[in-house]
Amino acid sequence: MNNNFFEINNVDFKVGNKVKVKNVSFSIQNEGDIICLLGPSGIGKTTILRTIAGLQNIDKGSIELRGKTLSSKKINIEPENRNVSLAFQENSLFPHYDVKKNILLGTERNKGKKKQSINFEELIDLLDISQILNKYPHEISAGEAQRASLARSLITQPDLLLLDEPLSNVDQSFKEEIQEKLKKILNNFKITTIIVTHDSYEAFYLGSKCGIILNQELKQFDDPYNVYHLPNSVDVVNFLNRGILIPAEVTSPKSLENIDLGTITGNFIKPFPIGSKVKLLIQPEDLHHDDASNLKFEVIDRKFRGTNFIYTLKTPTNTLIPVFVHSHHIHQHEVDEKFGIKRPIHIDHIVCF
Repeated sequence: MNNNFFEINNVDFKVGNKVKVKNVSFSIQNEGDIICLLGPSGIGKTTILRTIAGLQNIDKGSIELRGKTLSSKKINIEPENRNVSLAFQENSLFPHYDVKKNILLGTERNKGKKKQSINFEELIDLLDISQILNKYPHEISAGEAQRASLARSLITQPDLLLLDEPLSNVDQSFKEEIQEKLKKILNNFKITTIIVTHDSYEAFYLGSKCGIILNQELKQFDDPYNVYHLPNSVDVVNFLNRGILIPAEVTSPKSLENIDLGTITGNFIKPFPIGSKVKLLIQPEDLHHDDASNLKFEVIDRKFRGTNFIYTLKTPTNTLIPVFVHSHHIHQHEVDEKFGIKRPIHIDHIVCF
């Protein structure tokens, strides 16, 4: 018997007759879990949300919530009967209602259904929108409208909440605070949520699972740690853009060789025969700085990220390698200086393709 709270089985997500994402399967095991879907613009993330909400039909596979089929080739529960709430990226507020009335629209439908209801004032404070409650949608900013739409979706306490880029219009200085508060309220009220975002850091923070959608496929659906450190394809590596792939040759069950870096030891995630020519994933955290090392490369760029620097080094084969260094490191290197890499090089998880 299937005990997953929500499940998608072998669904083709379409717009009209065009397949946007094909043969998708994933599940949400527990009520209150949050998952995030990542992918480039236009890949079909919003189509997935619209279909789950009942705004698009499917002709293959099934979508199930609490053990009940919402969508299949033969079944299509109407959106108003799903208890699924979808907050769009764009302003979806009713223009003839003020913000307060917009937010309260969904509360009547769910009155008495939940043992513990979300407090209106607490929600308004959480999203910092008390000053716009009496204004109309045309009188507020895009970020304020997005937060008001989020408040309306949250206060209904649906069985499943679908958020399409919920914080894309929120100022960066305020975004992390909103992320923390949003995660807290979703967890406190056990609101099962699917969030579509283009921001991998947002997805890694909010989601217990992350799905990467590329080239019409759900490429990887896994814990955020595994998506980042153990990507399952070159496509995922390239999309996340958190490292580079360099040529190497497998020299033993626990080592390989690169012409610039020399011998690298560690544990292969996937075994390769000795002598195999592979592409080795090098992420900024894999290499360590050492001024005393005899393995030195030229600095061609340095990005300051507050808590750290990311140095870009050029090797003799013109490979560009990123290296992470904490910003409190005393000896900062300038462009054109030499930068030492600590030897021996050991990577706990060796990811190759």
